[in-house]
Amino acid sequence: MSLKEFLISRLQNPSGYQLSEEESKTIKYEGIQEFIYKKLTSTKFRKTSVDPESEKQVRNAIKLNVESNSPIKFTYPFGGYKIWRVPSYPEVDWAEFMVISYVLRYVAPIFNSYQPGVEFYFSSDDVVIEKIDNYPRAALDSYINSFKSLIEEYKKHFPANLKMELIQIYPDIYKSLSEYEVELDKIVSRLKSDGLSTERKEKLRNIGFEFNFNRIGKVDYSNTPTDKFVKLIEELMYISEGYLKLTKRKEFVRGADKIVLFSNKISNAIDIGSTSVSKAKFWAGIGVIEKDGEKYFERIMSPTQWNINKQRASYFDMDILSGTNFKTIPVFNERFNFLVK
Repeated sequence: MSLKEFLISRLQNPSGYQLSEEESKTIKYEGIQEFIYKKLTSTKFRKTSVDPESEKQVRNAIKLNVESNSPIKFTYPFGGYKIWRVPSYPEVDWAEFMVISYVLRYVAPIFNSYQPGVEFYFSSDDVVIEKIDNYPRAALDSYINSFKSLIEEYKKHFPANLKMELIQIYPDIYKSLSEYEVELDKIVSRLKSDGLSTERKEKLRNIGFEFNFNRIGKVDYSNTPTDKFVKLIEELMYISEGYLKLTKRKEFVRGADKIVLFSNKISNAIDIGSTSVSKAKFWAGIGVIEKDGEKYFERIMSPTQWNINKQRASYFDMDILSGTNFKTIPVFNERFNFLVK
């Protein structure tokens, strides 16, 4: 199989899954709820253990949806931007292509065995990224529009009982920008009154808060003195922390009937990584192919991983998708085993 044929199969065959005899027996003797739970927590996709709280949430969401004969609902919260540190900025690249393909393979056993099917929502936090990471609105809009266009390409091949959408916290969940801003301001004021612990501030720094910040973005901070920049980052940390507490966002992303997926281990969620071999966040990385003989492996590299290894990449022309970043694909004739940086 050529690389082009491999990528076309990923795009055009999202429901190419057939239940095995053993799986059919599981459904018959243990019930559809247990079957769904086992598929969702299979080590074929799951990267870390499922803690008791997450298991309770997942089982309850399955129960609520099955008992109401409703689709199994998933949310995948993400930044809603392409990090400025990769060459594909500001639009989607093969990383987004790979993660959509990956999650479709993950939920395929469900929409092939459970008639109400699946609803899958990528929940975009772009509205706050404009502030806390200093991204120009035009760059965020380019990303959102290119992501939606990519989903539309996949949807041409969806079965009737599969739905996938990109949902923005504003304007899809909060219809009014002022409503969003007023609530966020109140939460941030309370947080500032209480203060963030030194431990929490360090954790925010360690997960890439400053790394993601675009100094030459919506506002030019390139000449800002170090002491003022440090103070700015601390101010923005309160906004970042407060954003996660927004009531309507929490209700949508973490509603009782929702199963949360993520590329790393977070509370009340299933950690499935971003592809079968990587855990880097797709919006903060770049998609590449690892070629091993006649086999292809999809990997999402972090900016650090990409910068270290990019000189060894070969580029293959592609014409299966429109879009600025789909004309070529970087390929490495080697396998990587590094941990995400």
